[in-house]
Amino acid sequence: MRAWFTTNHDENSWNGTEYEKYGDMAPALAVFSCTWNGIPLLYSGQELPNKKRLQFFEKDPIEWTGNNSLHGFYQSLLKLKTSHPALRGGDPAVHTYRIKTSDPKHVFAYLRQHGDKKVLVILNLSPQNDLHFEITDPLVNGRFNNVFSGAVNDFTGDKQFEMQAWDYLVYTAE
Repeated sequence: MRAWFTTNHDENSWNGTEYEKYGDMAPALAVFSCTWNGIPLLYSGQELPNKKRLQFFEKDPIEWTGNNSLHGFYQSLLKLKTSHPALRGGDPAVHTYRIKTSDPKHVFAYLRQHGDKKVLVILNLSPQNDLHFEITDPLVNGRFNNVFSGAVNDFTGDKQFEMQAWDYLVYTAE
C-alpha cells in the first residue's frame, strides 16, 4: 500500500520543509494525503506547522510554541480517515472516482465510495482566487456534510462552487 505525505525526515532535511516546497498548497496536499487510496504519513511538527528544516544527523528540537494552529485540521482529517469506510486503504470494496468539473485545469475532485458511504474531495490546485466552477458529474448527488464546517449541502440541483487559491473541501454522504 502506498504512503502519501507532504514531508518526512529526508524531505525536510535535504529538500526543504513542505512550505518551502509547496507554499500555500501544503494543506491541500495534506488533504489529498489523508483521503486518497493508501496510508497518510505525518511528520513531527506538522500540526504546528513546522517551517524549520531539521538537522538530519544532529539533535535539533522542534520549536513547540503551544500554538498548534493545524491541530484541529489534522485531527479532523485523521478521525475521518480512521472512521470512514470509504477511506479504507487497500480495501477492494472501496472505489475511487475522478469527478468531472467545468474546470479540470484547476480543480482536482474525486469521490471515494464504500457501498452507500461516500467521501467527496475537491481541491483547487491553483493560485487562482475566486475560482468559479461546477461539478458536472452525476455521481455527486444528494446531501453531503462538510467535514470542517459541519454545513450541509444538497447537491441534488446546485453544484456551483467558488474556491480560493489552494483551497480544499471535504464532504461525507452517508
